[in-house]
Amino acid sequence: MKMNTKMLEKRIEILQKIDELLLKCDCVASFESESCSNCKEITDYGRKLLRLVNKRKAKMENSKTLKKSKVTLTKEEYLALKNVNKTDKEIAKLCNVSLRTIKNWKRANNIVVERVNKKR
Repeated sequence: MKMNTKMLEKRIEILQKIDELLLKCDCVASFESESCSNCKEITDYGRKLLRLVNKRKAKMENSKTLKKSKVTLTKEEYLALKNVNKTDKEIAKLCNVSLRTIKNWKRANNIVVERVNKKR
């Protein structure tokens, strides 16, 4: 994933400030950090860093468009076709999609059908 320049600069700036504070901080145990001003500042910068990353994730998730299924069948229609001995390959041809699309659609819709071997 590509991080934009402005966000990368902000991230580097926050990490540099955290590094500077870590050099000043002498805390060893967690109970010491509760009263340490450096540790409190480090925590604040950590939160800023998380917000920065989460904001980026939120933007990415919003920009993703959900793929609409190419398969126009309902589960019931699919099962009815299977009951009249149609293969997935034949069903894919009827729906004008690939066999892989039918298999992905079945997985997404939790459809499990017993395999029946046809004699050729």
